[in-house]
Amino acid sequence: MELRQIHYFMAVAAHQNFTRAAEQVHVSQPSLSIQIGALERELGTRLFDRLGRKVVLTQAGELFRVHAERALRELDQAAQVVHELLGAKRGRLVVGTLSTVNSYLIAPLVSRFKQRFPDIHLQVHAQPSSDIVSGLLANRLDIGICLLPLTHPHMTTIPLFEERLALIAPASMSIGTVRTRMQDLARLPLVLMPVDYCLRKMVEVECAKAGVHPQVVLEMSSPEGILQAVAEGTGATILPELYVRSRLPATRLQVIDLYDPTPRHMVGLAYLTKRYRGVAAEEFAALCQRTMRDLQSASSPTLTAGYPTDLSGRTPLRSTPPKGRPLLRSGTTLKVRRRVG
Repeated sequence: MELRQIHYFMAVAAHQNFTRAAEQVHVSQPSLSIQIGALERELGTRLFDRLGRKVVLTQAGELFRVHAERALRELDQAAQVVHELLGAKRGRLVVGTLSTVNSYLIAPLVSRFKQRFPDIHLQVHAQPSSDIVSGLLANRLDIGICLLPLTHPHMTTIPLFEERLALIAPASMSIGTVRTRMQDLARLPLVLMPVDYCLRKMVEVECAKAGVHPQVVLEMSSPEGILQAVAEGTGATILPELYVRSRLPATRLQVIDLYDPTPRHMVGLAYLTKRYRGVAAEEFAALCQRTMRDLQSASSPTLTAGYPTDLSGRTPLRSTPPKGRPLLRSGTTLKVRRRVG
């Protein structure tokens, strides 16, 4: 079995098409088909079912993919260890992050990281928290930025900040206040994420505390799509306030504080406890903490720092909590930009 055959197999499994897979790995389609055939003969079973132009994994193929993916990740880590030993600082770092956090944290974080490690190939995937956890456990991700707490025995977590959720309503909706009780949500049509998303589950828990059964009129998995639906008057929603503030120049919304109780959640770093973490991963975690504290002190009065230790066990200095709180008045009106595509 050759390493290139495993790479070819993973490309076909990802694209479900020999032509597109061949383009990805830069070989001709006949050469790719020959190598996949040789791999199947060596294993003594078919890995793909050919359905016209589309191919799908057989049961044996599904099992092989799990181990092939793990083997490739182990090889990547081995190369990274050697590169760091030689001082080359090359390699790859794969990060999973919440879609909402991705909107305001990742851009400045990546900028700082690339200045420090210009030759590291960095991949950032915006995903639901549950997908980040499964990606870490399957060795597809090196680090995750996800919702806490996590209680998995093989996972280590580091609190980053506590983020508050807010009621987001269209400017046309009559709320009449910049603060409202959770129990007042009972009278509002809501646009929320699907029920299997962690954020939706948290919203429902907070509603239950207030004795509220939310009136969900629309479910959408994209926070950006939810904001556009709200801006068009479909209903109100509940989202992380900092995420919405980062979108305000392009939306027409009211941001309203919720209390009694105030819904909030902890966001943090997560990684496999026994997995090797190189210099790049350690520095990414440290930069994540510093960048978040800078955002907090500059423009984020809704965050409460967790003052965590970084991946190497060092405790960073505490930053002084920001004083004052800019008030976003009810009825703030700005133009909506629509996404193309």
